[in-house]
Amino acid sequence: MKEIISHSIGKITELATGEKLEAKGKVKILPEEIRFLKTLRADFLLEVSDKIFHIEIQAQQDKTLPERMFEYSYAIREKYGKEPIQIILFVGKGKPPPPVFKSKYTTHSFIVLDMKEVSPDLFIRSDKPEEVILGILAGKFKEKYKIIKEVIEKITEIEKREEQVIKYIDSISFLAGLFDIQIRLKGMPIQVDITKTFLYKEGEKRGLQKGLKEGEQRGVVKGLKEGLKEAILMDIQVKFGQLKSKQVKKLLERIDDIKQLKKIKREVITVKSWNDLIKVINSQK
Repeated sequence: MKEIISHSIGKITELATGEKLEAKGKVKILPEEIRFLKTLRADFLLEVSDKIFHIEIQAQQDKTLPERMFEYSYAIREKYGKEPIQIILFVGKGKPPPPVFKSKYTTHSFIVLDMKEVSPDLFIRSDKPEEVILGILAGKFKEKYKIIKEVIEKITEIEKREEQVIKYIDSISFLAGLFDIQIRLKGMPIQVDITKTFLYKEGEKRGLQKGLKEGEQRGVVKGLKEGLKEAILMDIQVKFGQLKSKQVKKLLERIDDIKQLKKIKREVITVKSWNDLIKVINSQK
């Protein structure tokens, strides 16, 4: 049958497409064997009962993703014998991708879940910390500060172990960073050693880097003072918020003693209230 048809392939294609091969130039016969070797790595692939779910997370615009969803679907069906339910979890700021891939001869559909259209309360009401944290990805961008505050409050309400709270705070910080938001630890209902959090370590690193830079430019002693002040301000920003950090900046300008600055830095971590910290700073003038 292949041998017979091969001599009339032009007629077959003309009947099927309405186009004559001769009008397109010389016909080139390609090898019949097609090897499709491509490694695809899904974000999440899971089987629930008799259904397979494929989930891809998208934080930025990617025009190639819809076509890749088509490739994923075919590859998953080939491997597991089932067509997957596909979901794009869109957590970006802009417009989500279309829920379909279209080419001239192919149409492939999937689900796009735009987290901006999902209520954060659906996650924050949960008693599972990991689900509560996902509330940060939901809701409108203009509401993110309020959402993050509610997430932190809920986490500290349902989780009392310090090491776990520290882990969740770092996760919250990472997700908040997707929206260019720096979180605050002001008003935490439990005592947390902020020196163990990524936020603190990053602030300390920035302070030391600035101190070293200042040391190179204007002398080691002066650079160390500037570095200490920068580290203190970062600690205060993490624990009490950016506005408080700005208030303290003016007070620190009057302090020029390294021992006093080191004492203030230690006290920032241990004080329980904003008023206690102000008393410590004023006592060092």
